[in-house]
Amino acid sequence: MKLPSSITTFLILPMALAAPPSSSLAPRAAPKNLRVVGVSVLGSGCPYGSADVRADSSNTIFDIRLSEYVVRSGPNTAASDWRKNCKLTLNLQFDEGFQFTTLNTDMRGYAIIPSGVQGRCLNTVDFTGEKGEVEYDLTLEGGEGPFTMSSRADALAWSPCGGSTAIMNLNTQCWISPPEKRALIAVCFIYPSLGSSVKC
Repeated sequence: MKLPSSITTFLILPMALAAPPSSSLAPRAAPKNLRVVGVSVLGSGCPYGSADVRADSSNTIFDIRLSEYVVRSGPNTAASDWRKNCKLTLNLQFDEGFQFTTLNTDMRGYAIIPSGVQGRCLNTVDFTGEKGEVEYDLTLEGGEGPFTMSSRADALAWSPCGGSTAIMNLNTQCWISPPEKRALIAVCFIYPSLGSSVKC
């Protein structure tokens, strides 16, 4: 049985918004030099050695393959099985005078959600040291099959202005309720890419 259309479409819920008052009107531009100098993954859904992180030649689009991001509920499961998370941290280095928006992200997986059970996935994107964050939410109900959660930077959080480095955080989490019934969410791939940039 395929999942209903509501599970394969995405729901964007911007919970907080931080946009730079001056640079919001600046022309679109891109720094000549942009590098991701460090990528780390951490969480119960991506323990050490379970995530394969690859970048394209531009170092702005990533392919993260996960082998242990599996949420389970039902008999013979524990509380640690009912919810999993994986936090991705990107350390950016670029020319001074630029700001970046939040990531565009596709998260793909497989779910088995019987009637009476609900699965939820939540992605939160922010920059270290900044107050603004953006949240995207997906509800999984009543079906079995693949799903895609697409997060687009329609609501924006911005990196700090005035420096040449920034730390971008993407925290993903999925959970199942009620935990007494048997269900499953397996997150297999995360495809993040950097959002647009503007001059400060």
